[in-house]
Amino acid sequence: MLTRRHIRVKVMQSLYSISHDGEQSLEKQVFFFTESVKKSYDLYYLLISIFKSVYSYAQRKKILEKKLQYELSNSPTEKILNNPYFKFLAQNKNIHDYLKKSKLNNWDTDSEYINQFYLDLINNQFYNNYIIGDSDEIDNKFCLNFYKECIASSDRLYDYLEDNQLTWIDDLPVVNTHILKQIKSVKIQNIKSLDLPSFNIDSEETKFGIELLANIISRTDLLETEIIGKTPNWESDRIADIDFILLKMAISELLFFNEIPVRVTINEYIEIAKDYSTPKSNIFINGVLDNISKDFEVKGRLNKKGRGLL
Repeated sequence: MLTRRHIRVKVMQSLYSISHDGEQSLEKQVFFFTESVKKSYDLYYLLISIFKSVYSYAQRKKILEKKLQYELSNSPTEKILNNPYFKFLAQNKNIHDYLKKSKLNNWDTDSEYINQFYLDLINNQFYNNYIIGDSDEIDNKFCLNFYKECIASSDRLYDYLEDNQLTWIDDLPVVNTHILKQIKSVKIQNIKSLDLPSFNIDSEETKFGIELLANIISRTDLLETEIIGKTPNWESDRIADIDFILLKMAISELLFFNEIPVRVTINEYIEIAKDYSTPKSNIFINGVLDNISKDFEVKGRLNKKGRGLL
């Protein structure tokens, strides 16, 4: 689910915490990093479980309507309860088990958000236009529209997530994209078609992040020495904190991660600088890394393996 770029961002955040909270042990920083990665998966399950909570809310509404002898054929709950994709996502046992194990009970304690998601859904134009069972594609699109228009674009949800876990805001675009792809590709005849992601400390992405973090912490003096003298018109104390961290990360990749092409490293940190640093940081990062990589190449310090890695 997480990309290398997203892992790099989490390493950057860990290193930033060191620079502002004082020196901490590598063990603590690895714990901070891995917890941040795990919380990305918590966010995934919290968001996809909105289907379950809204479905349960609609069930309770239907029971109440029966008691009040409401004309059920006109009930707004019917489109939710009878949509096969909504039901498929709502009744997934693995999602339920993850929430229980991780004690993610947000939608029980903050149930007003579920009420609002329900209202946003039934008051939306696509809901009014939806005809149950008209086609499999339309049934699927109903769930896609619900997620895109009522969940992914919700400012209220954005504020809620920011208040609960600050790193979730960085995770949100990645998680939203992943969930939308899953909804679009799910096959309701096969429960396994919903390939739920799971945190694994031994995954390739997580191991890359831990190795990068450990490398920078253990070699921070060397990496800072590499920067000195290669930033024209800039003293090290005038470089933005994030830029200095990104340069150390990039240099670490250039020198010690032989399987990553030089251009990939440079491009990745240019893009991260655009999102997380000052307006002109990407230009600064590009210029410095271009000069450093050329210097390393001339001096034979780049040991990239495989074709096309330079």
